Amino acid sequence: MEKVVKKSKRNKRKINKIITILLLIAILVFFSGLFYLNILPLVTSIIILLVTLFISTILVLFNFSRKKGFRIIGYFFSIVIISVFTFVAVYLYNTIGFLFNVTSGNVAIKTYNVVVLNDSKYKDVKDLKNKDVGINKNDESIKKVKEKLNKKVKVKYQEYEDSNETVEDLINEKLDATILEDSELAILEENNYEYFSKLKSIYKIEIKNSIKDLQDAVNINKEPFNVFVSGIDTYGKINAVSRSDVNIVLTVNPKTEKILITWIPRDYYVNINNNSMKDKLTHAGIYGVNSSIYALEHLLDIDINYYVKVNFTSVIKIVDALNGITVYNDQTFTTNEKYTFRKGTVNLNGEKALSFVRDRHHVSGGDIGRGKNQIKVLEAIINKARSKEIITSYNKLLNSLSGAFVTNISQNSMIAFIKKEISNPRNWQIESYTLDGKGAYDYTYSYRKNKLYVMIPDKEMVETAKEKINSVLE
Repeated sequence: MEKVVKKSKRNKRKINKIITILLLIAILVFFSGLFYLNILPLVTSIIILLVTLFISTILVLFNFSRKKGFRIIGYFFSIVIISVFTFVAVYLYNTIGFLFNVTSGNVAIKTYNVVVLNDSKYKDVKDLKNKDVGINKNDESIKKVKEKLNKKVKVKYQEYEDSNETVEDLINEKLDATILEDSELAILEENNYEYFSKLKSIYKIEIKNSIKDLQDAVNINKEPFNVFVSGIDTYGKINAVSRSDVNIVLTVNPKTEKILITWIPRDYYVNINNNSMKDKLTHAGIYGVNSSIYALEHLLDIDINYYVKVNFTSVIKIVDALNGITVYNDQTFTTNEKYTFRKGTVNLNGEKALSFVRDRHHVSGGDIGRGKNQIKVLEAIINKARSKEIITSYNKLLNSLSGAFVTNISQNSMIAFIKKEISNPRNWQIESYTLDGKGAYDYTYSYRKNKLYVMIPDKEMVETAKEKINSVLE
């Protein structure tokens, strides 16, 4: 009998120790994450810590009480605290993980293709030994491309002023191969499909370049700022350099709680990189995010402080993480992906949202109509992310955002912004403005062989956009 009693006491002490240790671990983990993120005012965090320690001390005393009733109370509330703190800690550490995994915008990835004629005898890059390969000597990455290619095969490089000239000579069989970046192939496909259909890539070379941050950072909780949102026309790696098919300037004023979404057509005929020749705005993305920012700063006479770059994959992941979004559709249309969107309120999952914002051939207004749909989806995402529903899909959203975009907004600025929204949520007022212009054909910096379709900016609309942006900034 005595042995049974001793064993019972040992079991009780064991349970007491386990619950107490779990309670201390939960408290330690929770407050480590809370103080690291610093998302609550310091005084508030300290008060919560002191209250928690006081209650926990009482519970520990209850857990080791000789009275069964006290022990039951201690066990119950200890388990409640352990469960609550563990649940909240998961949110905190997912936030920390997200902030650590946000892809910095300081690296750009370019993919180059060794291209030959479809009907050529060259099947492998090693077949090009001692053959003539055309290169654009003005491409800033061509030296790195040559270094990598030289490790695979020795070729004879023929230098050209422009990649389009190398394509011309390849088609005319004056070259055995040429080197084209992914974006150059995409432009060729869009504007000269006859040539594009005669080519094939037999080898790819990936080049990583560092990007200089040329923008001026501000205190985003106190000062108004502009953010360039670039949507590139690719899936997969978000650091990939590509055409910027979505070009939006977000003007945010944290004091007046106003957000202006200014949408600029992809074909706007603008200055890029201070070149004498103009180009489509979408082509500026080929030369990096700073080229797009340069074009927009000079078009709208503004300073852009930050940028966020997303791609097709980002849209799908973000919308699905929000458990879908709802938008009002002005017209019935069916996309190339065979989705039919009826006039009126429509619910969109990730795949449907992407199809909705990509289509410009079946909506009235073409690219302008597409731009309006892009703004609707962006507004819907912002509003859904601000709603109470975000609590149930918070972790899913953070996981989806990890690696889904690149930005030059610092981790500290993001934490400060989140902290402000938690402590004093702002009632953001969202307005949008869509620029338009007149269609024309002209030569472009990136494709000089033929005149391409471009859009000449409507000067009055550009001036209105400037006024609206300055109104929000001021």
